[in-house]
Amino acid sequence: MASARKIVVVSNRGPYRREGERWVRSAGGLVAALHPMLSERGGSWVSAKHAKDFSTVEGEPDVAYDLADVRIDQELQEGFYMGVSNAILWPLLHGFPATMHVADAPWQTYVTANERFAEVTAEVSGDDDLVWIQDYHLMLVPGMLRKERPRSRIGWFCHVPWPPWSLFGILPWREQLLEGLLGADVIGFHTREYVDHFLDSVDRYTGYSVDRVRGTVRLERRTVRVLPAPIGISVDKLTELSGAPDVLEKMHTIREQLGGRRVLLGVDRLDYTKGIPERIRAFGRLLDADPSLRDEVVFLQIMVPSRTDVAAYAELKEHIDQLVGEINGRHGTTGRVPMQYFYRNFDQRSLFAHYRAADVAVVTPLRDGMNLVAHEYVISRQDEDGVLILSEFAGAAGHLPEALQVNPYDIDGIAQAIRDALAMPRDEQQRRMQALRTEVQALDVHRWADDYLTALEHG
Repeated sequence: MASARKIVVVSNRGPYRREGERWVRSAGGLVAALHPMLSERGGSWVSAKHAKDFSTVEGEPDVAYDLADVRIDQELQEGFYMGVSNAILWPLLHGFPATMHVADAPWQTYVTANERFAEVTAEVSGDDDLVWIQDYHLMLVPGMLRKERPRSRIGWFCHVPWPPWSLFGILPWREQLLEGLLGADVIGFHTREYVDHFLDSVDRYTGYSVDRVRGTVRLERRTVRVLPAPIGISVDKLTELSGAPDVLEKMHTIREQLGGRRVLLGVDRLDYTKGIPERIRAFGRLLDADPSLRDEVVFLQIMVPSRTDVAAYAELKEHIDQLVGEINGRHGTTGRVPMQYFYRNFDQRSLFAHYRAADVAVVTPLRDGMNLVAHEYVISRQDEDGVLILSEFAGAAGHLPEALQVNPYDIDGIAQAIRDALAMPRDEQQRRMQALRTEVQALDVHRWADDYLTALEHG
């Protein structure tokens, strides 16, 4: 653990969200990692407060650290979050430039929102504090804050991939974004590949000196450290959860309801980066080649709603609906379908019951910064059985070599991996899963936070 200097976390999404007339803890790995750390050490969390939440809500969070709001009205939200962060930076960083309309992007709203984050952060932080800025929404904040706090220790962490320099160079604001990020002292990514891509971008589009061996960028008066820092999950908490009596009871109920069939499981947020249509098509192709499997195997796809007001996501949802309908139409029988599809949020206990019930997890994003579903499935397997099929383009792939790794664009390859997983002997399952569990335990999210803060404090 780093020393007890005050921590100031800065992120677009805060640790609590409004649900009706009350505040509830936000989901996700970031909050799981940083909420306990701030609760123990104290500090501040700076995050956006949107127009709908400007009024006071009864029962505001009672936490051991300060909450600082950045007020984002609806117009600014539409431009900064939807128009630039989601419509431009998200697809670019994931390698999907064809979905972007750069010329029409409301860039100034992104600048304005980042200025507001920087202003609030400067108000609640001091020179001796450690400021840790999170993700692609806030790429200009480190540089803006540096002007106000020249002696502060400032970090920025990227929770998504970083693309090759030639792809990053599409952005008209590439130099501004890099200058903004280089306001940090420590910049973190999930993998060495992303580190190398970032250093290539700096080398290509700035005049600063890049040392790839040391992972540093030399500015006029400072040296910026760029490091791989893979995030994980809360291992102890989720290990305990996966063995809870109610989770096990739900697991048995699921398996009984499925009539003893082997269970394939996909868990994703609705997004075009997750490879959901390709995965479904692979399952359909598997059944087309061997129709007898429809009585032996069931595919459960959990898909969490996301960005439901964006046309591209609505179209993706419609396409997935159609694919599922076609498979069940071809291979379903009275009272039994080979694919069950849930389009809603699952609470964590129900989700882990499904992990425990699944014989095979199919985690095949087209591109992903890390992908913690893979980690969660592995840590749920307390009997050390089950098989993980994992995209080679997920950041987790570099840390989990014992998974059955696939090219997520290769429909036949995914189908073959499912065949291999279903046929895998128990002793091989256990050998692979034991190794996977060791690796996931080593990537514990709390260790990630402590290690990053140590690097930030000591350089």
